[in-house]
Amino acid sequence: MDIVLPQQLAALPAWLGIVLTTAVPVGIAILLGRVMYALFTQAEFQANAIVGGIKYGFVVEIYAVVAALALVGAWDTFQTARETVRQETSALYMLALATDTFDGPGQAATRTEMRAAIRGYAATVVAQDWPAMQAGVHSNGSDAAFQRLTRAFLDANPEKPSQESLQQTTGNWLNTIAEARIARLSVTSRTLSGLIWMLVLTVSVAVIAFQWFFGGASAAMHYAMAAVIALIVGSVLMVSVKLAFPYVGDAPLITPAPFHAMMDLR
Repeated sequence: MDIVLPQQLAALPAWLGIVLTTAVPVGIAILLGRVMYALFTQAEFQANAIVGGIKYGFVVEIYAVVAALALVGAWDTFQTARETVRQETSALYMLALATDTFDGPGQAATRTEMRAAIRGYAATVVAQDWPAMQAGVHSNGSDAAFQRLTRAFLDANPEKPSQESLQQTTGNWLNTIAEARIARLSVTSRTLSGLIWMLVLTVSVAVIAFQWFFGGASAAMHYAMAAVIALIVGSVLMVSVKLAFPYVGDAPLITPAPFHAMMDLR
């Protein structure tokens, strides 16, 4: 089961996402307060204060566990995505260094094709894969470029023992790129389950709403505390969403800067 709301929040500009995930919970908290004060009297709130406070503490404990689950899971997704990009570009860089080993008099065309294949792959990732990843959709745009990169190194004819030895290593680097590429393109499908996001949203709403079932000495102070709680809930939600979708949005947490560096290879 999956829901699109978290991804849609992550896709918003950073400033708009912050506004929505802070202003909306605060607005809901204040609106619920107005409704509750219209339905019940201060005496009824006071009579329910002790029991309501105990039950609210239980709800808050559940929210703390769920929020921790979401944050830890989102942080793991972010760390894995960042490590994936590092592995992919590191293997590309090692391939770039390996091209100089094919320095035979008849291997100039081979070196040229190797470097062009590396630049072409990096450029395709930036031009086709990354926009799709930012939009949260799957992309196969780099398939042809990756196949060209593979053929450029695996089809090279070694002329001396050092080149033969290096060609075995380049196969490992190409395998690393292939695995990292698949992981990078499938990160959206590996993010937190829609059931977890539904649980996070449900418990968040419960924390914001349940606090109004008991009152305090001052209505203004109760509104202020409700707004602060709603602000915390919204902030936790925003951080979780951005970490869980590190490639999504106009200002993603992970950018294609390492691939831009490989595009300048000469």
